[in-house]
Amino acid sequence: MDALFGSSHQQPKPGAEAAAGDEKDEPASEYARLERFVVAWLVCDNALLTLAGLSKGRRRYHAVHLEVMAFAISMSLCLLYAFGTLNSSAVGRRAILVWFIFWLYQAVFSTIYAATDGDHTPFEASVYFVYHAFVATSFGWLIAVLRSELRALGSLDDVTTRITGRLTEIIGIQAALSLIAVSQGIGKDAFFRLAATHLFQLSLIMAWLFSLGIFDVGGVDPHLAVTKMRLGLVEGAALFFTGTLVLAGLAAYFLSEQGRPKDGAVQRLFFIVIVSIIGAYFCTARVVWVARRRRRSKVSDSDREDPEPPA
Repeated sequence: MDALFGSSHQQPKPGAEAAAGDEKDEPASEYARLERFVVAWLVCDNALLTLAGLSKGRRRYHAVHLEVMAFAISMSLCLLYAFGTLNSSAVGRRAILVWFIFWLYQAVFSTIYAATDGDHTPFEASVYFVYHAFVATSFGWLIAVLRSELRALGSLDDVTTRITGRLTEIIGIQAALSLIAVSQGIGKDAFFRLAATHLFQLSLIMAWLFSLGIFDVGGVDPHLAVTKMRLGLVEGAALFFTGTLVLAGLAAYFLSEQGRPKDGAVQRLFFIVIVSIIGAYFCTARVVWVARRRRRSKVSDSDREDPEPPA
């Protein structure tokens, strides 16, 4: 998994936070063009969802299918804005705000779409809102912590270049998958084929995010984890859920290659993907939280051992 998603085992070093602070902190204006592009893309995504929620008939199906194909790319762009700008502390706050607003809007209009669809009960529609609100808040917190810890590692230029390269590759794959899926046709009969493509796209970016937390920030050594099984219970669970997410995504890709995949098969994979994402989130959040406490403890001990000379 480390090789697949491009993570590198890198432990925080005592004093690294101070070293990171010595590097030049770029103003948010340096990334204004990226911010405008990301916001414009997200606005178009939400516009498609709004059109789907308020329309009927053919226009409704076309809008929601196009939105499904754009959604995973929207997530990747949000993460690119958050992690591709590590050398700017000001961008961090903006990136989290953009993430939260996007997902909150998705929570409202996904619920409206489900409530007016006719195929969902009121309870199922409320579940859509709860899930999207959960991702808006909890993943927003995780992204903020990951960003803070990566900045504390130092060597921001190298880390940012590696992360940007990997996210660009993922976005390219997602865009290619969307173009292929749309070129095969959209409409009411194409929903489950497009949904399978969406699940594969979603698994790519989510698995990358979890691997970033487990390996880069959590400090899990992939070599020891694979060859000697040196893993704690929570670390093992995080890798298990992330691995399940990857396998479910691959299965969804195979289904998407079928002209009309079975509805039940896609629905079962959807359930597996959602459960895997939630399970991986809680386990990864715990791994990251422990790693942050460990790093702060080392920094504190280092400061006590090397007190500043009196003026």
